[in-house]
Amino acid sequence: MIIFDTNAVNQLSPSSPRADLIRKLRQSKHHRVAVPWMVLEEMAAHQARLYPDKYHAVLNSLAKLREFLPWEPESSLEPLDLERLLDHWRDAYGEIFEVIPTSDAAIRKGFQREAMALPPAKRVKDHSEGGRDAAIWFSVLEFLEQNPDERVWFVTNNSSDFGDGSAYRYPMNEDIRGLEDRLTLLKDFDQVVSHFTKAVSGADVEAAAAELLKSAAVRDRVAQTAMDLSSLSGFVGLGDGETPEEWYAWLAQPEVELLNVTDVTGHEIESDVWYTANAQWVLYGPAVDEVEAPVGYIACVWSMKVLFSTRDDEAPTLLTSEEPSPPDTGDESCMRILQALKKRVADIVARAKRRALAVQTPAERLIAEQLAPSLAKLDTASNQLALQAAARQAALINGPVQRLAQQMAADLKRIDTPAQRLAQQATEHLKLVNTPTQRLVRKIVADQLALIDNPVQRLAQQMAASKPKLDIAADLHQPSGPDEAVDEGIEQADFSDAPEARGAGPKDVPTDEDQVGE
Repeated sequence: MIIFDTNAVNQLSPSSPRADLIRKLRQSKHHRVAVPWMVLEEMAAHQARLYPDKYHAVLNSLAKLREFLPWEPESSLEPLDLERLLDHWRDAYGEIFEVIPTSDAAIRKGFQREAMALPPAKRVKDHSEGGRDAAIWFSVLEFLEQNPDERVWFVTNNSSDFGDGSAYRYPMNEDIRGLEDRLTLLKDFDQVVSHFTKAVSGADVEAAAAELLKSAAVRDRVAQTAMDLSSLSGFVGLGDGETPEEWYAWLAQPEVELLNVTDVTGHEIESDVWYTANAQWVLYGPAVDEVEAPVGYIACVWSMKVLFSTRDDEAPTLLTSEEPSPPDTGDESCMRILQALKKRVADIVARAKRRALAVQTPAERLIAEQLAPSLAKLDTASNQLALQAAARQAALINGPVQRLAQQMAADLKRIDTPAQRLAQQATEHLKLVNTPTQRLVRKIVADQLALIDNPVQRLAQQMAASKPKLDIAADLHQPSGPDEAVDEGIEQADFSDAPEARGAGPKDVPTDEDQVGE
């Protein structure tokens, strides 16, 4: 277990290389990385402490503006909500670190130490301070006592209070008696990097990262994650006429291909290599507008920062993403990929049409002939489900009622009586069961093709939603299932030509812009 003191991660930016490395260490599952609850509260407080002052400065400026203007300005300011900002930073840092408890007992003992000015607390001029330092110290000791099989590396540059780990002052030497061999002090983040990881870099790293992201399994996860994209104000993409088109969400899972990979950093942790990289994807698929009406096929570029590894059992983690944007029509590699995606979609639709027209019974052929022209408007999964539903309805044409009527007619063939004629008339009426059923089937299929929000489409969407997606950074330990291609028979286009594709004090040193040490 690696446990950080506040001064080692103070003002840590969640998007910084340091935060990415901590995520790599955690997700590797070779190491646990944590902060005590007291450290989490200090980190959140250091991010939020200027908020009240800045809020009141703006409030004063608005008051001065009102005094100056002869009318009431429309500008207003939402109420001061400090707890909301604190919760934001608690959540942000809670995603990066595991949080171990700071118990009530640890807090009480910590402030007892401060009252007596005993280490790790201390006396400064005419007062004592360091109660929170002492509470953090007791949090680490409690973790060691409650986890006898764990070894702890405590990362702090506050050697004046905690020492350097070679010896401890009274009463800290008594606190740690029996636990000395399981506690190691590291003085800063760079020592964490050098002790637990090995940096890997160079062109080979970028090529390896691009190869991992190009895999069908990763592309399918990106496509599934893209289904969660939605906007109240809309996105801008490229329509089939290569003109800008506004869209709000995907109607069906888009086709995806990697455009490029940049800013790749890699760290070897134990025997695994973990990467963070900025990746751009070209997406192409059917989309809808603000009222969920189809707008046709849309192309866009989706940029994101991802965390991934060479391990087969680890899904990539989406760290941050930008809004989708239209492809650059002047980018040859981008447009080449887009054309290949369009061809892939056309091939899928053509194959679906062939399958639909290959059905055997006259009733199925009749339905398929009506179904086939509309297949291009829906995704393949929905087409298949709609066709299956239609086929099941068509099976009613040869159902028990019709078979009974046919059997009655066959048995009565030899009789030429009014009873026979009556039976024949009954048979003809029974045969009409076929006609309403067939009309019902046609109506069901037509309705399913005409409407977006129908049972078949919703079933297809539910099935799609259950497929594996990219992990989200806030859920680092969610297990993922095996990757399976949706249609292994689909020939993938060749993209080998594309580019790889505590209160503030002197001991709290801001480190948000620091780079990871080599």
